[in-house]
Amino acid sequence: MGLLVLSARLSNDLSLYSQAGESILRGEVPYRDFFIEYPPGSLPAFVPPALFSSSQTSFIELFSLEMALTLVVTLLLTALGARRLRGSRVWILPAATFALAAVLLYPVAVTRYDAVVALTLGLAVFFASLGGRYLSLAYASLGLGAVAKFVPALAILPLALTRRGAMRGCAVFLAVVADSFLPFALLGGHGLLQSFAYQAERGLQVESVAASVLMFLGSVDGIVFEYGAFELRGEGVGLATSLSPLLTLLLLAVTGLAMWWEFRRCGGLGVRAFPRHAAALILAFMLGSRVLSPQYLIWLLPLVPLSAGGFVGTIICTLFLAACFTTTLIFPGHYADLLSFRYPGPELLLARNLLLVMLWITMLTLAAKVESA
Repeated sequence: MGLLVLSARLSNDLSLYSQAGESILRGEVPYRDFFIEYPPGSLPAFVPPALFSSSQTSFIELFSLEMALTLVVTLLLTALGARRLRGSRVWILPAATFALAAVLLYPVAVTRYDAVVALTLGLAVFFASLGGRYLSLAYASLGLGAVAKFVPALAILPLALTRRGAMRGCAVFLAVVADSFLPFALLGGHGLLQSFAYQAERGLQVESVAASVLMFLGSVDGIVFEYGAFELRGEGVGLATSLSPLLTLLLLAVTGLAMWWEFRRCGGLGVRAFPRHAAALILAFMLGSRVLSPQYLIWLLPLVPLSAGGFVGTIICTLFLAACFTTTLIFPGHYADLLSFRYPGPELLLARNLLLVMLWITMLTLAAKVESA
């Protein structure tokens, strides 16, 4: 429990979750009556712990329990998906990787609502493995994920290339997204637009890939707390911030081209390729983004362990676990060192980001060759 309290003190996320849940219980309408930076799909996760808590501490305990149970369900879905995609004898490594990664990411894994995003991705993989009439549920799951944090929308493309019925599936996805956003757009349209603008105006967060490079080069003057995160100030920061969207698009384009090349070379993509390409696209977004919070790794929990089998799969799982372990060493372990540019904070951050780059490259090259052979 001590680590949970420490995580709460180092971040204002849990406080925002609690305030949002209590405001909803008072009958206030999100975006109209109070501002919240998160998309509408996040809101259902905040209400139950607020309903049964009487203090900030009890809210943290109940919310953490809620996210822990969400991760357990996602683990079960990942294990079932592994059995269908990889066979009944090779599901242990993916399931064990998921479980160990979730433990390594403690306490972040249970103090951020990103476990909900992981659940939607886990559902999408599981339903995609079933195929047939369940395929629409895979697209619906990605829709729910996109409503919670936008990023699962990236998984639409690999799903469309690995299963038939893309037109119908995309219609289901869009219907879920529209049905979720429309009520809040009608009731609090201006506030909803403000939440989008809030994210667009964010600066270069201290844990991003670009930030780790700038710190390594000694091009950072200081750190400020803005938009709910610590952001860099100094020479080159403005340029890195402005180039971030272009870099993200470039990385996504490279990932998409690699996926399309594999599709053309193999005459299609099997459903086993879906988790790998979805993980690669999400990784590309993470590497190019101005923000790379520790909870972003939670999105990869149901995807990376299913990306490949055999020796290559072991390499991928090892890289992922190393990235998760290093992430927790940074936050909350050596976060004060990172913010003070003091050893080993910046060095750990650079190592973690290099591990994520290696993971992305491995998925696009070695894993792609082995899986399509």
